[in-house]
Amino acid sequence: MAIENDEFITKEDISKLLRIMDNKISMHDLSTWLKSKTDDEWVVVSRGFCSIVVEFFEWHLKEESDQKLLPIKEMLERNIVAIKKYL
Repeated sequence: MAIENDEFITKEDISKLLRIMDNKISMHDLSTWLKSKTDDEWVVVSRGFCSIVVEFFEWHLKEESDQKLLPIKEMLERNIVAIKKYL
């Protein structure tokens, strides 16, 4: 899992966001705005949520012993390592 193409948001768009918001911008508003500016490609979720999801998949990998799923398990293990780098 790697980000191949970075998304860019113009300074003008960020300035517009700052103008329409009050003194504070909530995480929800920022997340919704980012999602809309990237055509739903990027979302903001809490780090805690990401950690719980990673722990779930790690647990599932340890519990699953079906050899037919070995290629999927290997791919999932690589993706988990990549995700942890971001956390």
